[in-house]
Amino acid sequence: MRLAAASVCALLAWAPAVALAAPTGAHVVLRGPGEPAFHDGPANARVGELVEATVVLDAPRGRTAPLPDGARVEWHHVEARPMHVSLPPQNPGNATYSNSVLLGPHHGDWIGFDTIEYDDRPLVRGPGIEVDGATARVRAAHPSDAQLDAHGGAGSLWLSAVITLADGTVVRTPGVTDVDRLGLSSRVARVSFRDGDDFVGWLGTYFGVPDVFGSSGGPGSTHQADRYVGADCADSMVGGLRASGRRELTYGSVSSLPQIADEVSGVLAIDRQGVVRDEAGNEAHVRWGDGVRRGDLLVIDYTDDPNGDLPRAWDHVGALVGDAPGGVRGELDGADLLRNMEPRGLWDDPLLSQTPMRVRILRVRPPHAARRSAHALRTTSGAPGRSTSARPSVESR
Repeated sequence: MRLAAASVCALLAWAPAVALAAPTGAHVVLRGPGEPAFHDGPANARVGELVEATVVLDAPRGRTAPLPDGARVEWHHVEARPMHVSLPPQNPGNATYSNSVLLGPHHGDWIGFDTIEYDDRPLVRGPGIEVDGATARVRAAHPSDAQLDAHGGAGSLWLSAVITLADGTVVRTPGVTDVDRLGLSSRVARVSFRDGDDFVGWLGTYFGVPDVFGSSGGPGSTHQADRYVGADCADSMVGGLRASGRRELTYGSVSSLPQIADEVSGVLAIDRQGVVRDEAGNEAHVRWGDGVRRGDLLVIDYTDDPNGDLPRAWDHVGALVGDAPGGVRGELDGADLLRNMEPRGLWDDPLLSQTPMRVRILRVRPPHAARRSAHALRTTSGAPGRSTSARPSVESR
């Protein structure tokens, strides 16, 4: 049995002959905030909270043993490259990972699972990271590329280790070479840091996860997004919701979001100046707290598409972060931030960067309401449908 509820210290009760027997392998175990024991599987924490990692040896008959005296541990950080660098992309000329055709008349047609590329770097002491022999302590996820380190420590990182025993035997934990057709193996230890306890905060655990258009792998825990190996725009939203506790939700697409969310706005437009307008072209005042809330989903149709590269009615989705400074305070405008999956991964972008566009605002239903309506909306396709629920007011002039 792999180490689960028992602490690493409990392994010291093993007989020396067992602990020092030739190991069959090794793996990293984690202990998150408030957890009494190290365990297999991922660990979750808020940015700044302590997650400890250590290594145990895999012994014969499925047992585990602590590291013997004299063992040296070299910690590594496994990172997904944001897009293709070494391998040819599945869509020629577009380095974005994609399981489906990206752009053009066949946009969205299935190709097959893309191959995600990874780097393996030594884990060194730095902001949010302490390394002390067989123990690594992490309090934040900071990518090695400074240009991608823009999220205050929120996101996910993967740890592996190389162990050199006293007799020179080298043992490796699952790491950069442990992949399957979906991406990095779930046996590689993952630590995820959120920047809040709501849906948007848990969505922040997807910083560092690569954008994979047409992410797939099943409706639940086997999906690429659930494994944090890759996600597209819609699947990252569902992944964040599932991480926040909504495990009843299943993965789908932008067009399936009405199965879990109600429209609260009608169709709006946001022009190149970041001004929100209604369908008639009048300036619309969508107020934070009533017409729009943190965590609402913004479904986007990009209107500047002269070549017809995006043939679907609705192209993209992200989660609204909140009323940002720099714009009209208290109202939705181009300065407000959208947490969304883009080619460099999940990012907080000002709405102005996405314009011009048509948008709809969807609000995720509470758990019981989502279950009641899921069957009725199961056949929904195309543009998100209108809800019969009352809509908050949107003032126009």
